[in-house]
Amino acid sequence: MNDTSFLTAYSRLGRLREIVQVLFRYGFGYLIDQLDLKELLSPFDRARRMAEEEAPSRGVRLRRALTDLGPTFIKLGQLLSTRPDLLPPDVVSELAKLQDRVPPLPFAEVRQVIAAELGQEVDEVFASFDPQPVGSASLGQVHQATLPDGRQVVVKVQRPGVARIIRTDLLVLADLARLADRRTPWGRIYNFSNMVEEFSRSLNEELDYTAEARHAERLAAAFRDDPDVHIPGILWELTTTRVLTQEYLAGIKLEDRAALQAAGYSLPRLAEKLARAMVRQILEVGYFHADPHPGNILVLPGEVIGFLDFGQVGCLSQERKEIFLRLILAVHRHRIDVLVQGLKELGTTTAPLKEAELRQDIEVLLDKYYGLPLARIRLGQAIRELMDVAFRHHLRLPADFTLLAKALLTLEGVVTDLDPGLSLLQIIEPVARDYLRQRLAPRYLLRVAGRRLSEYLAVADELPRLFKTLLQQVTGGELKVSWELPELEASLRRLDRISNRLSFSMVLLAFSIIMASLILGSAIIGPGTGARSLLWRLPILELGFLTAGIMVGWLIWAIFRSGRI
Repeated sequence: MNDTSFLTAYSRLGRLREIVQVLFRYGFGYLIDQLDLKELLSPFDRARRMAEEEAPSRGVRLRRALTDLGPTFIKLGQLLSTRPDLLPPDVVSELAKLQDRVPPLPFAEVRQVIAAELGQEVDEVFASFDPQPVGSASLGQVHQATLPDGRQVVVKVQRPGVARIIRTDLLVLADLARLADRRTPWGRIYNFSNMVEEFSRSLNEELDYTAEARHAERLAAAFRDDPDVHIPGILWELTTTRVLTQEYLAGIKLEDRAALQAAGYSLPRLAEKLARAMVRQILEVGYFHADPHPGNILVLPGEVIGFLDFGQVGCLSQERKEIFLRLILAVHRHRIDVLVQGLKELGTTTAPLKEAELRQDIEVLLDKYYGLPLARIRLGQAIRELMDVAFRHHLRLPADFTLLAKALLTLEGVVTDLDPGLSLLQIIEPVARDYLRQRLAPRYLLRVAGRRLSEYLAVADELPRLFKTLLQQVTGGELKVSWELPELEASLRRLDRISNRLSFSMVLLAFSIIMASLILGSAIIGPGTGARSLLWRLPILELGFLTAGIMVGWLIWAIFRSGRI
């Protein structure tokens, strides 16, 4: 092991110890017991354990623990707040309160990052640069600046060393996920390792500011001809993995309702424009802003909607988009079968699915919306309740779908604040009907049939080669078939332990009989009887004890070597 890998392993162990200590301090000792990580706790840690009668709710404790653990875990908590299919509602609602706000960096450190990334000092690149950030988070902070040609820009600068800290944390999270998969009952239902892998991809992409720039550019291209939406342009010559420079948008943040009204803007009109822009991103572009909270949305002159911060975006495949639209229409039309089928197509589980109970839960959910007009159906709330049903039935939904649900829930809250009479379902429902109707058009069906035919022909073209390879492996004795029956293996292990216990008991019984016989024999032909047997002249009792002891010891050693008692 070289020095670098040794230091990495040492830092991972130190960080793991810190995580275990924080979780224990906030009353999650049972998780540490399940993961078998108690040896990482000191007696002092145990003495500091939070008293149960003083402990707040589990959601509050988890939120505080994640906050103490820093940026990686704050991001993890924010992600988990979008997963009601994984966590109970009280925990999800508490994690939604996580704030990613930290004190700003000293300007000297900002200058160093810019010089290292752009190869020039701040004064050489910008005509002016405001040392006070307009926003500061755990990954980076944003400053306003002016270019030499007079253009106003915003510059996002990543915190020094944060990428190294996060990558260490992600390695530790992967270790914990593997332990949880093996040692906890939830790990046998949900694949935590896959979840951490998804989270790692998302967070590593967020650390790369060029990825955020590509997201913005892709959405800007989609809305190039839309006069009601504006996406800030990217200055690629001043953008790297740790520095992002983009066009400055001068407008009023959507959260400042008083300023919007003072400027004469119509709040209901803004609500409809925002809703239509997001629906178009989801259904037409298939690529959407995943965090449309009011702080990320500006209103520009002319009631133009400006989107900011593309660190988190969602991408919906064609298949998932169609399932989503079928679910939307099913909620409105009270179609239980469609909802059950949609959840089964979306969700994955290792536990047997109780379909009758799933149908019953969905029927109860839909009864709440039966007969209601579109304007009174809250789509985001309906989707959240649908995900609660998935949680109860251990159905793990795909990450892109849960990101969509979170975006819709956030959007619905913003739209309702601006115009309580506007329903997202009113906007989505006709679009969904037209979209699905197009999928039944002869031209579309012919195009799909042609695509499927080309796929089948490609598979047919490969079959002779694959069959030949299979025959060669069979005739050459190279074909190996591996099969695994965990239940059978567990039963065999139990049977092995039972047989070992039975053997051990029989040996003890035989040993007892032998020793009893020897003792009785010595009493019958002992010195007091006057018998002169040759056997009596030998130390029979001692030899018996020695022989029986050797046999018992050998058998016990064999049992312990082959399987536990």
